[in-house]
Amino acid sequence: MDQRSCDRQDCDCISGVCCSVENCKHHAIGDVCTATHINVKSENATTKAETFCGTFAPVDTWQAL
Repeated sequence: MDQRSCDRQDCDCISGVCCSVENCKHHAIGDVCTATHINVKSENATTKAETFCGTFAPVDTWQAL
């Protein structure tokens, strides 16, 4: 992933937070997150694979059409 795309100054996004989950409503072009905050879940995580984004919200495909 290109780090420069995550630090765009021309978007309403969380600086430095990259997201490649294109089916999340907070995902924007350049793999940036437009959520006002993020919430990483899993209180007992010891590896990256044991965490997940609690802010994820699926794209409303009905409105996207």
